Amino acid sequence: MQTQTSTQDMIKELKEVKNVFSNCEKPGKQRFDDELEQQARLELAMSLQVSLDVDTVINTFMEYIHAYLLFDGFTYSCSQPDIQINHARQQGHRCVYNLDLEGANLGALNVYRGRKFAESELMLLENLLTLLIYPLRNAIQYKKASLLAHCDALTGAKNRSTFDDSLGREISLAQRYGQDFTLLVVDIDHFKKINDTYGHSSGDEVLKAVTTTFQASIRATDMLFRYGGEEFVILLSNSDCQQSSRIADRVLGSVRDINMQLSGQEVDLSVSIGMACLDVQDTAQTLFDRADAAMYEAKNEGRDQIKVA
Repeated sequence: MQTQTSTQDMIKELKEVKNVFSNCEKPGKQRFDDELEQQARLELAMSLQVSLDVDTVINTFMEYIHAYLLFDGFTYSCSQPDIQINHARQQGHRCVYNLDLEGANLGALNVYRGRKFAESELMLLENLLTLLIYPLRNAIQYKKASLLAHCDALTGAKNRSTFDDSLGREISLAQRYGQDFTLLVVDIDHFKKINDTYGHSSGDEVLKAVTTTFQASIRATDMLFRYGGEEFVILLSNSDCQQSSRIADRVLGSVRDINMQLSGQEVDLSVSIGMACLDVQDTAQTLFDRADAAMYEAKNEGRDQIKVA
């Protein structure tokens, strides 16, 4: 079974419901009076206001309603920002609620159970969902603002200020636990020529395409930053020089393979990479400076290559 409803229609229908809790009463269960219902709703509303973390808001809501509505599992997904929460079993009958508030998409909630949901149970869930949408909207907005504060708006890579905060911390962790650590400085070759020839909007498309390629070429534990202009930095945690060289080679080859069409013309892309592996005497500044100098060496010796400091 699949039930789909918008939040607007849900709210309209709920205005006709005088006492949802009494409707979902079953033999052996205590009937909720109006006072207890209002108290229960107030408790849930207050619980949902405690956090601005989307995961916490969703899980708090689902834990609360599980006391009144038995289900086997649930999923919550949102595309902007990218959020996916999966809990327990996602099989059997399903209720699907596409959540929105004043035209803003708040994602989709799916609730699963082996046996069919009763109409009174759906009414209860829909009633309580009206308490979720405002806290969820606030949490989503907060997450979006946090992402903008730490990420480059154009490419989605982490930004310069986040790099400044991260590098020293990552080096300290590597030194504390005796782990290898490598820094790559990556610069797009002939980027100024691309901007001058095809325009800045085309340059933006190149930046986005290259960023996507970088992300696909590195490990999930690695960190990508847009340092400025066409220059990027990649931090490779727990990666020695040999492994880091393989990752840098993968980045180099993946950029060459980009099929970039600008103004109807195919444009070859390449990058120059400087690599520095952490030494005992390194600070955040000296490590970056060594990789940066190696990148310029790669530029001066013909571009489209890797140089190791």
